[in-house]
Amino acid sequence: MKHLALSVHTYGTYRQLLLRTVKTSISSFITGLDAKLVSLRTDSAGRLSVSLEGEDEEFAANALAKQWGIAPKLQDLSPGVVSRGWLVDIGKVGFGLYVDIGICVPQAIDALVPLYRVREQFEMHDKSARAIASKLVLVNDLPVEITVMKVDAGTPTIDAEFTEYLLNRITSWTLDDHERLIVLGVTKEMLEHALSKTRHLEDIFAVEQLGPFEYSLMCKRSTHASGIVAAIGPRLRGVPIHLFVPKNIRGEEHAST
Repeated sequence: MKHLALSVHTYGTYRQLLLRTVKTSISSFITGLDAKLVSLRTDSAGRLSVSLEGEDEEFAANALAKQWGIAPKLQDLSPGVVSRGWLVDIGKVGFGLYVDIGICVPQAIDALVPLYRVREQFEMHDKSARAIASKLVLVNDLPVEITVMKVDAGTPTIDAEFTEYLLNRITSWTLDDHERLIVLGVTKEMLEHALSKTRHLEDIFAVEQLGPFEYSLMCKRSTHASGIVAAIGPRLRGVPIHLFVPKNIRGEEHAST
């Protein structure tokens, strides 16, 4: 039997729907293979683990790892290793930003991007962690990518920094003049349905998938993201929808200098 801890979590109002989506995807993929989905489990944080068995279990496991990603093991982490995860506990601590990269054995351990490194990377040297997160829309469940800086297996703790890929994405969004909506904890079908029913599909220039169930909607230049939130919000009740408005972010930067 093959066990996998996937680099994905289900959460929010539609947690059960997201879980069914993963299960349907896996079941569809292994159809025709000599592999059986024995179990699909989540822990209290929504992290997914899968068990497969059959002659093709190794092939199926490798394919699922490529599609969904695999959560790392603590013993496999060392300085320089890049890992994907999602932001957690934003605003709860002042000494940095926590990233859940899926480690739950022997206990749940989140990676910490220390405040000094957050300030350096975003060139906001006098801001608090909460202020930086609020300004750049670094919110809970937002998919991010980190590079491990230090691992202490005895404590245990993981220190990290954000990758250039993430920094470049935020810089690109900030310098762009397209407003964006960050929508977390939904399927693409749910998004398209909400936009279609409110007749806002034509107001979206592009849809960028940030994670398995996380999306950035780039509005057309003539469209204000706030207007779309007001329209689709009632059709996506309980779903976190965050505005990323570049001119506001740039304006705050100029005001603080």
